Amino acid sequence: MMGKTVVVGGGTSGLAAAYTLEKAGADCLVLEKREFSGGRIHGAVKEGFTLDLGAQFLFSRYPVTLDLMRQLGIHDRLVRFTNPMGILRDGTVHVAYTGIMENLKHPASGLKFGAISNKGKRKGPGIALKFFALRKKLDFNDPLKAIELDNVSFAEYARSHWGDEILEYVMQPIASTLTLADPEDISAAYGLALAWHFLGGLSTTTNGIGCLAESLAGAIKDVRLNSEVKKIVLENNIVKGVKIKSGKKTEFIEADNVICGTLAPEAAGLLTDLPPRITDTLSGIKYSACAHVMIAVRGKVIDDMYAVATPRREGMCMAGFTDNANKSPGYAPPNTSLIHVFTFGKFAREMLDWDDEKIRERVTSEIQMVIPRFSDVDKQIFCEVFRWPAAVCLSSMGQIAAVQNMKVGMRSFKGLHLAGEYFGMPSVEAALNSGVQAARKVLDF
Repeated sequence: MMGKTVVVGGGTSGLAAAYTLEKAGADCLVLEKREFSGGRIHGAVKEGFTLDLGAQFLFSRYPVTLDLMRQLGIHDRLVRFTNPMGILRDGTVHVAYTGIMENLKHPASGLKFGAISNKGKRKGPGIALKFFALRKKLDFNDPLKAIELDNVSFAEYARSHWGDEILEYVMQPIASTLTLADPEDISAAYGLALAWHFLGGLSTTTNGIGCLAESLAGAIKDVRLNSEVKKIVLENNIVKGVKIKSGKKTEFIEADNVICGTLAPEAAGLLTDLPPRITDTLSGIKYSACAHVMIAVRGKVIDDMYAVATPRREGMCMAGFTDNANKSPGYAPPNTSLIHVFTFGKFAREMLDWDDEKIRERVTSEIQMVIPRFSDVDKQIFCEVFRWPAAVCLSSMGQIAAVQNMKVGMRSFKGLHLAGEYFGMPSVEAALNSGVQAARKVLDF
């Protein structure tokens, strides 16, 4: 008998774990401290607009994600991004197609792309060959394949192989728009994986990324919101259950298995019965921050582009912005735009403490520097700010090796399983896969 399993955290990995358990007929309870489940794939609807509060896309090469979507009956809602994007350089937006297939359909666009010099463009074939040679190692679900790239930063790797221009106007925009951090903050293994999968194409769904969280949560019988776990209890290296905050009292819930799907530092705080070699690893895993601004406006803002990346050399607080109405018609009513702005790095950390109006003014002024016709306040339908103190898990230098060592150490603890995107190359795919794998360990016991 596998007994009862408590899943701590109703985010991406926790929902995937609970769904896998329930589909196999296991007794499962999900405890989520927020008032909503889904974590960083949570979505919302406001005034006819679909808001992706966290993750904005799915890579096309997401096997576990696509398999779960098929099981949930939502695979047919996938929509591939076919529109171009822009990259800002010296105050001018240069248009390019990002996916390999889109570039094959528009072969002249690469030649006309003005954000890179002719010297930089001549490096293109060599860059493509390098990615092709590394492609089998750049696996979101098996980061050990790229272990030799774990101890060097993405910035150092890109600069040494391709020079400063390619780093600052190709690799840095990719890294920063996808992680909301700088390429110095992530390993070459992670940065190269992001860039390779980015070239494979991006997708969303007709109902936004949030429909994945909604579908997973809807298939799970017992998801308890506003239920904050204070401690995961072990005795003699065996799981006994969890203590949760219930009003002014602490309640104990017995469990035969616990899957902890929280952020890594939060997991360290809940697992005080574990030795420091494990909790220190969890505490050391880093996350970027983001003050995520969503502005709905009347009219079209950036023509047919789905995004504009703003390289850090342009000196802005944002890594870029998107018009989600150009990703899929389901995001916004006709003749409107739904602008998502992503602050990053040191700017994001500072702006988390600003009030909403100050944040709106800053990002609006920066968008107007890029797109002068960006609407005035009277054309804005609404502006929402969602703060993510921990936005994207950063696979920093040495993390692949550290997490592998931690996994070995976890084998000594019966009934305890961890799940989170830090077990792979951090992504929606890695988070979902970690939850599925944790559930399978429970089922196989």
